[in-house]
Amino acid sequence: MSQTSTRRRFRLPRAAWITIAVVVLALGAVFACQMRPRAPKDPYRFGAVEQGDVTRSVSASGSLQALVTVDVGSQISGQVVRVLADFNDEVKAGQTLAVIDPQTFQSRVAQSAADIAAGEAGVRQAQATLANAEADFNRKKALVDQGIYAPTTLDQATAAMKVAQAQVAAARARVNQSRATLRSQQVDLGRTTISSPIAGVVVDRKVEPGQTVAASLQAPVLFTIAQDLSKVEVKISVDEADVGQVQEGQKVRFTVDAFPDDTFQGVVTQVRKQPTTEQNVVAYTVIAQADNPQRKLLPGMTANADIVIETRRNVMKVPSVALRWTPPSAKEQRGGRRQGQGAGPPAPNETLAEGRGRASGMRAGTVYVLRDETPVAIPVRVGATDGASTEILSRGLKAGDRLIVGGGPKARAQPGAGGPMGGGQVRVKM
Repeated sequence: MSQTSTRRRFRLPRAAWITIAVVVLALGAVFACQMRPRAPKDPYRFGAVEQGDVTRSVSASGSLQALVTVDVGSQISGQVVRVLADFNDEVKAGQTLAVIDPQTFQSRVAQSAADIAAGEAGVRQAQATLANAEADFNRKKALVDQGIYAPTTLDQATAAMKVAQAQVAAARARVNQSRATLRSQQVDLGRTTISSPIAGVVVDRKVEPGQTVAASLQAPVLFTIAQDLSKVEVKISVDEADVGQVQEGQKVRFTVDAFPDDTFQGVVTQVRKQPTTEQNVVAYTVIAQADNPQRKLLPGMTANADIVIETRRNVMKVPSVALRWTPPSAKEQRGGRRQGQGAGPPAPNETLAEGRGRASGMRAGTVYVLRDETPVAIPVRVGATDGASTEILSRGLKAGDRLIVGGGPKARAQPGAGGPMGGGQVRVKM
């Protein structure tokens, strides 16, 4: 009975066994983690050398407009009685768009016609007076020749005949004047009908029936018509630093916010020499023409354009960021030079300027490959760049090589290094 009691006294409860098992498993897991090979604390990031195309381009923004846009106005004043065209209507050349009240101009035409009739009657009256004066002159001349009348009598008859001739000429001139007035009034009457000068699409309408048009100082615009929207014009504003590379005939790729997934193609047709200055920034206008067969592009849309300056086909290219990466040792060395020896010559990667649409600032650069866990510099010559990739002209690389593009150990802080960069790091100007 006593032995049974002793066994029960030293038996561990089940919960204790579970706790011991959990502790053992946890210790085993910690031991396994400690024994497992650790990944590098600061791993490198790599990019590959590739064979492909590099396109150098100039990026700029612009706006779309129709090839030909005509503002249709009124040369006369009056009240608009009818409007026969609306937004987006396709119209033909000569088609009536609106009508201005013609009653006033019809009355003027009728008055001018009456003036002509009165003038023609005056001509006939003057001709009758002239005929009488000529007959009187002939009678008196015969009598003077016979010596019956004195010569002064003939002088009076001659003067009367010339006066009658002048009256006939004046009457005819008044008729011609009335006819000219009639033609002018008929032109004004015709202008009461506002017609389209071209075939196109009405993109703007600024008149309503009953509105009074006042054309005293300038012709008010009633409609705006865009001709043939199957083609559009891209008006691009190019910075003065890039415009020297732009020439007629170069290809243009652009997108619009309305269709962000679509890329449209065009061709440069004009590089205007007139500069525009906004906030001390000088730019030049480049005109490109693009097809718009589906009429998706509309006048006024904003275009994000890339003017293709040069395309290098099937060349060796590397990620541009590889030309900007520098190992910590080089950064520390440059930091020491700047602190102790002054401004020494910059590293090749510092002076390498990258940018879309521009050639690199230098034709030389350096890339790094990892050999025996150590970055090894490889000098290269660079060509065209599209910003993301840069052409490599050197033969020291081949397709598939892995270049360091980032990561790696951090640069150690240099004693006395101050400034916002700290740590002896050098800000590389991009």
